[in-house]
Amino acid sequence: MGRLAKVFGILIALAIAAAGALYLMLPGELPKSAHPAEVNKTTQVIARGEYLARAGDCVACHTMPGGREFAGGRAMPTPFGAMYVPNITPDDETGIGAWTPDEF
Repeated sequence: MGRLAKVFGILIALAIAAAGALYLMLPGELPKSAHPAEVNKTTQVIARGEYLARAGDCVACHTMPGGREFAGGRAMPTPFGAMYVPNITPDDETGIGAWTPDEF
């Protein structure tokens, strides 16, 4: 056997030994990547509502200049008189927080 073949054989044996040692040093199970937090139905409904409020630019009509966002009270002129926009905050007493789906 030639000298080059011996060196090549030794290198292959060392590579196999190194791979085996590395395998033995690894933990039993590789760590799993972080899973995104489970999203429940309430979170999905809130996110959808926020998206729709932004897309519809609800704040433009339901907020008085300098007032609380979505608190209503702004007069909207119409041909038959002023219409005051409602409070659409999630407040149970003054907003729509206590509304049921039947009241929409």
